[in-house]
Amino acid sequence: MLRGFLFHLIPLLIPFVVYGIYLYFLKRAGGEGTWKGKSTAIVTIIGLTLMAASFVVLWAVQDPPKDGKYIPPRFENGRLIDPQIIPDEKD
Repeated sequence: MLRGFLFHLIPLLIPFVVYGIYLYFLKRAGGEGTWKGKSTAIVTIIGLTLMAASFVVLWAVQDPPKDGKYIPPRFENGRLIDPQIIPDEKD
């Protein structure tokens, strides 16, 4: 669950980190290193675009749905039984 969450969150945060590093070095060089409205909006749009791309990539590489009956995870006698897909019977 955490891996899936980070898979989408990291592309959103990367542009902010890169822009923050840029501002840090700009300020050290004597420039004005502040977050401005327009630049923050652009970084946000870039981050959202990368996040949307991560959704498309995840959709593209997922296994196709299997034919059959899905049985969700469940507890039996105090043990967790993994989810299963029971194939449909073909004649």
